[in-house]
Amino acid sequence: MMKYTIYSAFLATLIIAVSACNDNADKKANTEAEPESDSVVVNGPDSTLTEETIQRFQTAGFTDYAKSKIPNFDWSKFKYKSSYEQDSLLTSNFKPAKNYYASYGPFLKYSPDSSRFIDLDSYNIDIRKDRNGKLIGTAGDPDTEVSLVDPKSGKSKRLLFMGPGGSVEDAFWTNNNELVIIGTQENEENGGKKVTVWKIDLQDNMYDLYELDDQSAAAKLAGQWRKERLKGVVLK
Repeated sequence: MMKYTIYSAFLATLIIAVSACNDNADKKANTEAEPESDSVVVNGPDSTLTEETIQRFQTAGFTDYAKSKIPNFDWSKFKYKSSYEQDSLLTSNFKPAKNYYASYGPFLKYSPDSSRFIDLDSYNIDIRKDRNGKLIGTAGDPDTEVSLVDPKSGKSKRLLFMGPGGSVEDAFWTNNNELVIIGTQENEENGGKKVTVWKIDLQDNMYDLYELDDQSAAAKLAGQWRKERLKGVVLK
């Protein structure tokens, strides 16, 4: 009787141990399958323009100008469309003409730390000072190019290039490594135009596109804000 009792107790202990091992194994498997609570979640592009981006345009006066032309103009109507990465931006040596800064200086867009700037105009507008010190702008190439210039390294990178069907109105920095450009481009789907905001991360050369698919708005803005921005230049 004593032997049977000892054997039963041993068997019960063995069953409990095996069950505990199985429970621990199941818990470990579940723990490995579930993400940790402090894991990093990577978010995609915002579906609409951020308040920070909108504020940049408002500060420059672009919002007031747009609403004067388009009463129902609303930044919330710009929707995220796509993203793409520029594996390599076309780079060239920056060798400015003697009068470059005197002519284009007031219109260059410097980064917050002043180490780099965006050149929106020199590719297709020849701006020079006349004998009276007045800035005269002569239209040149029908295409448009936006360049990022690093004077210290003496390099210029092409950020955007568009044919005659597109326009670039303005650009702003949100921080030292991110900028936004606003302009218009052709709408391949319906043959009209659309207003586009390019949000560019310079660290990974990633472009996020936001668009306002409104042909009327695009027609009223295309090239017009640029004239306002260059109002100190007599354009020919």
